[in-house]
Amino acid sequence: MHLILILATAAIIQAAVIKEDEVKPCDGIIIDNVYHEIEELKKDIDRPYSLAVAYSTNRVYFSYSLNKDDDVFKTAYVNLNTKEFAHIEGVNNGFAQAVDQTNHDVYIGGSDGIYKYNHKKKSAEFLGVRDADVWHIFFKDVLYYSVFPSQFLFTYINGQSVRYRDLEDTKVDQFIIDNEDVIFFTNTTGLFSQMKGTKEATLYHEFSDVGVRGLATDINGDVFVCLPDGIYKVDKSDVSLRKMLAIDDVFGLAFDNDNNIVYSDATKLIRLKPNKDKTC
Repeated sequence: MHLILILATAAIIQAAVIKEDEVKPCDGIIIDNVYHEIEELKKDIDRPYSLAVAYSTNRVYFSYSLNKDDDVFKTAYVNLNTKEFAHIEGVNNGFAQAVDQTNHDVYIGGSDGIYKYNHKKKSAEFLGVRDADVWHIFFKDVLYYSVFPSQFLFTYINGQSVRYRDLEDTKVDQFIIDNEDVIFFTNTTGLFSQMKGTKEATLYHEFSDVGVRGLATDINGDVFVCLPDGIYKVDKSDVSLRKMLAIDDVFGLAFDNDNNIVYSDATKLIRLKPNKDKTC
């Protein structure tokens, strides 16, 4: 009798172990109660930065470091449909990328000016702003760019560069413009917003140490922010940042033409694809 009980108990324990082993851990990410699969787009790249997606081709353009000691950067892209990876030739130290989604133009900022990508030649051609070290670049109706080390913000229209009047007395590091013509910008003090046509800025987030690493708008024009510990969404209703996703050492952010999150950490590019039929 005792032997039967022992054997029965052992069988129950073994069944429980087998059942536990069959339970697979959650290998995705939950965002707003929706399961997202993690798709690795490119790995073994150093600090991919300044991400911008061209919706017409679903390519993500970005820069990454070729040499940690000398801060030499190269612009490249990954095709989000095929995962094709390629460098963009013709740019000296390509560091910043922007896309005109209406005309499908890709702009690249380098250490000696602004370039425009020629899709047919598959290389970049010099556009203007000779000898300027372009730090950040964005397109909405016209081309905007900031320069290093002055951190002045300019517009580039019809071959002419002009200081952006609304922020001519303010240093600007990174910046982006949302769907309501509010410009969000950063400097050593913090993250601010300011309605175009005004000079009144609103502080969203004050920096105590490391600041914003990336700004992005999704296909709806909503603004998202990369801080070193994750991705945040701007909530203009109460002037706050809502944490969407915890990521260690996040560097850049963009959205593909299906509004999926594309982000980078210190060594790779990742896309998050929602799967409503799956849960953790």
